[in-house]
Amino acid sequence: MAGEAEIEIAKKLFAAWSSGDVDAPAEFLTEDAVLHDVVDGNDKVGWPAIREFFGAALKISPDVVLEPNAFWVNETGIAVRWRMSATAGEMFGPDVKGRKWHSDGMSTLEFRDGKVCREVDYHHGGAILRSLGITG
Repeated sequence: MAGEAEIEIAKKLFAAWSSGDVDAPAEFLTEDAVLHDVVDGNDKVGWPAIREFFGAALKISPDVVLEPNAFWVNETGIAVRWRMSATAGEMFGPDVKGRKWHSDGMSTLEFRDGKVCREVDYHHGGAILRSLGITG
């Protein structure tokens, strides 16, 4: 049964995702970890693939912050509700460049030997645009 130790690891992992350091999450993930983002729809298997995905995201949003705000524990791991935010860059257009955006989501984390072996991120792909007032 997962518990407080796993919640602490999750907090550290989310701080690592928020650090701006592409290598920071590695210490909290198994070498063969799987990251699945429902918007992207593909599994990133192993740290090199996860690092590549995360590095590409940091190039778009270098100041991204993932703030966990609730945790649920079950026998295989935990679920984490979070808010992701960053500053809008060029890709969102000149009218919103420099404004803060946000997207709420949830992740499930499974653990093996004190590290995350599988993370599945659930969020709506249009939430960022909605938060910037680009779409209704």
